[in-house]
Amino acid sequence: MRLDGRVEDSADSYGRAATEALFADVERAHRAEDVDAYLSFFDEDAVWVTSRGVCYRGRSDLGDYLHGAIPGGLGDGTVQYVVESIHSIGPNSALVVVDQTYTNRDGEPWDEHARHTHTYVVSLRDHHSRILAGQNTVRVATDTLGRPSKIGGSS
Repeated sequence: MRLDGRVEDSADSYGRAATEALFADVERAHRAEDVDAYLSFFDEDAVWVTSRGVCYRGRSDLGDYLHGAIPGGLGDGTVQYVVESIHSIGPNSALVVVDQTYTNRDGEPWDEHARHTHTYVVSLRDHHSRILAGQNTVRVATDTLGRPSKIGGSS
Protein backbone atom coordinates (compact mmCIF):
# COMPACT_ATOMS: atom_id res chain seq x y z
CA MET A 1 0.00 0.00 0.00
CA ARG A 2 1.28 3.47 -0.89
CA LEU A 3 0.47 6.53 1.17
CA ASP A 4 2.19 9.16 -1.01
CA GLY A 5 2.14 11.65 1.87
CA ARG A 6 -1.53 12.35 1.28
CA VAL A 7 -2.82 11.32 4.71
CA GLU A 8 -4.56 14.16 6.49
CA ASP A 9 -3.52 15.28 9.96
CA SER A 10 -7.05 15.09 11.40
CA ALA A 11 -6.43 11.60 12.84
CA ASP A 12 -4.12 11.14 15.82
CA SER A 13 -0.93 9.17 15.27
CA TYR A 14 -2.37 5.96 16.77
CA GLY A 15 -5.52 6.22 14.65
CA ARG A 16 -3.48 6.92 11.52
CA ALA A 17 -1.13 3.99 12.14
CA ALA A 18 -4.01 1.61 12.89
CA THR A 19 -5.93 2.76 9.80
CA GLU A 20 -2.91 2.48 7.51
CA ALA A 21 -2.22 -1.02 8.83
CA LEU A 22 -5.86 -2.00 8.30
CA PHE A 23 -5.87 -0.99 4.64
CA ALA A 24 -2.48 -2.59 3.97
CA ASP A 25 -4.05 -5.83 5.23
CA VAL A 26 -7.23 -5.26 3.18
CA GLU A 27 -5.07 -4.75 0.07
CA ARG A 28 -3.10 -7.97 0.76
CA ALA A 29 -6.30 -9.99 1.18
CA HIS A 30 -7.78 -8.54 -2.01
CA ARG A 31 -4.59 -9.21 -4.00
CA ALA A 32 -4.62 -12.80 -2.74
CA GLU A 33 -8.33 -13.01 -3.64
CA ASP A 34 -8.88 -14.34 -0.11
CA VAL A 35 -12.51 -13.45 0.50
CA ASP A 36 -12.62 -14.75 4.07
CA ALA A 37 -9.57 -12.69 5.05
CA TYR A 38 -11.05 -9.66 3.26
CA LEU A 39 -14.35 -10.05 5.10
CA SER A 40 -12.60 -10.35 8.46
CA PHE A 41 -11.91 -6.60 8.38
CA PHE A 42 -15.63 -5.76 8.28
CA ASP A 43 -17.79 -5.45 11.37
CA GLU A 44 -20.50 -8.10 11.73
CA ASP A 45 -23.12 -5.39 11.04
CA ALA A 46 -21.17 -3.52 8.34
CA VAL A 47 -22.94 -1.83 5.44
CA TRP A 48 -21.38 -1.69 1.95
CA VAL A 49 -22.71 0.16 -1.11
CA THR A 50 -21.27 -0.91 -4.47
CA SER A 51 -20.43 1.39 -7.38
CA ARG A 52 -23.73 0.27 -8.91
CA GLY A 53 -25.70 1.38 -5.85
CA VAL A 54 -26.43 -2.07 -4.42
CA CYS A 55 -26.43 -2.07 -0.61
CA TYR A 56 -25.26 -5.08 1.39
CA ARG A 57 -26.10 -5.20 5.08
CA GLY A 58 -24.05 -7.37 7.41
CA ARG A 59 -20.89 -9.38 6.87
CA SER A 60 -22.84 -12.47 5.78
CA ASP A 61 -24.75 -10.57 3.05
CA LEU A 62 -21.55 -8.86 1.93
CA GLY A 63 -19.79 -12.23 1.89
CA ASP A 64 -22.38 -13.72 -0.45
CA TYR A 65 -21.64 -10.90 -2.90
CA LEU A 66 -17.84 -10.95 -2.51
CA HIS A 67 -17.54 -14.73 -2.92
CA GLY A 68 -18.89 -14.16 -6.42
CA ALA A 69 -16.96 -10.96 -7.16
CA ILE A 70 -13.41 -11.35 -5.84
CA PRO A 71 -12.17 -14.84 -6.84
CA GLY A 72 -10.74 -14.55 -10.35
CA GLY A 73 -11.64 -10.88 -10.52
CA LEU A 74 -8.06 -9.67 -10.85
CA GLY A 75 -7.22 -11.93 -13.78
CA ASP A 76 -3.46 -11.60 -14.28
CA GLY A 77 -3.47 -8.08 -12.82
CA THR A 78 -3.54 -6.69 -9.30
CA VAL A 79 -5.12 -3.97 -7.20
CA GLN A 80 -3.65 -1.05 -5.27
CA TYR A 81 -5.10 0.74 -2.25
CA VAL A 82 -3.82 4.25 -1.49
CA VAL A 83 -5.11 5.96 1.65
CA GLU A 84 -5.83 9.49 0.47
CA SER A 85 -7.10 10.98 3.71
CA ILE A 86 -8.24 10.16 7.22
CA HIS A 87 -10.78 12.37 8.96
CA SER A 88 -11.59 11.97 12.64
CA ILE A 89 -15.36 11.85 13.12
CA GLY A 90 -15.49 10.97 16.79
CA PRO A 91 -13.69 9.11 19.54
CA ASN A 92 -11.97 6.11 17.99
CA SER A 93 -13.64 6.51 14.61
CA ALA A 94 -12.67 7.98 11.26
CA LEU A 95 -13.86 8.54 7.72
CA VAL A 96 -11.18 7.12 5.43
CA VAL A 97 -10.90 7.93 1.72
CA VAL A 98 -9.07 5.29 -0.32
CA ASP A 99 -8.03 5.40 -3.97
CA GLN A 100 -8.30 1.87 -5.39
CA THR A 101 -6.86 1.08 -8.81
CA TYR A 102 -7.03 -2.16 -10.76
CA THR A 103 -3.87 -2.58 -12.83
CA ASN A 104 -2.41 -4.99 -15.36
CA ARG A 105 0.93 -6.78 -14.93
CA ASP A 106 2.79 -3.64 -16.02
CA GLY A 107 1.12 -1.51 -13.34
CA GLU A 108 -1.07 0.36 -15.81
CA PRO A 109 -4.78 0.89 -15.04
CA TRP A 110 -6.99 -1.63 -16.85
CA ASP A 111 -9.19 0.97 -18.53
CA GLU A 112 -11.09 4.22 -17.82
CA HIS A 113 -13.11 2.41 -15.12
CA ALA A 114 -10.12 0.98 -13.23
CA ARG A 115 -9.92 3.75 -10.61
CA HIS A 116 -12.36 3.81 -7.72
CA THR A 117 -12.77 6.08 -4.73
CA HIS A 118 -13.86 4.24 -1.60
CA THR A 119 -15.09 5.92 1.54
CA TYR A 120 -15.06 3.91 4.75
CA VAL A 121 -16.21 4.54 8.29
CA VAL A 122 -13.67 2.80 10.51
CA SER A 123 -13.94 2.11 14.23
CA LEU A 124 -11.05 1.37 16.56
CA ARG A 125 -12.44 -0.90 19.25
CA ASP A 126 -10.02 -2.23 21.82
CA HIS A 127 -7.13 -1.32 19.51
CA HIS A 128 -8.64 -3.37 16.68
CA SER A 129 -9.79 -1.60 13.52
CA ARG A 130 -13.07 -2.62 11.90
CA ILE A 131 -14.84 -1.31 8.81
CA LEU A 132 -18.35 -0.28 9.84
CA ALA A 133 -19.53 1.07 6.50
CA GLY A 134 -18.19 1.74 3.06
CA GLN A 135 -19.11 2.98 -0.38
CA ASN A 136 -17.41 2.54 -3.76
CA THR A 137 -17.54 5.07 -6.61
CA VAL A 138 -15.96 4.57 -10.03
CA ARG A 139 -13.87 7.64 -10.88
CA VAL A 140 -14.76 9.31 -14.15
CA ALA A 141 -12.75 11.76 -16.22
CA THR A 142 -13.61 15.36 -15.32
CA ASP A 143 -13.03 18.77 -16.83
CA THR A 144 -11.18 21.56 -15.02
CA LEU A 145 -14.34 22.43 -13.05
CA GLY A 146 -14.78 18.85 -11.83
CA ARG A 147 -17.73 18.11 -14.13
CA PRO A 148 -17.82 14.69 -15.83
CA SER A 149 -16.18 14.85 -19.26
CA LYS A 150 -17.99 13.55 -22.27
CA ILE A 151 -16.35 10.36 -23.51
CA GLY A 152 -15.80 10.23 -27.27
CA GLY A 153 -15.61 13.97 -27.96
CA SER A 154 -17.75 17.05 -27.60
CA SER A 155 -21.43 17.40 -28.35
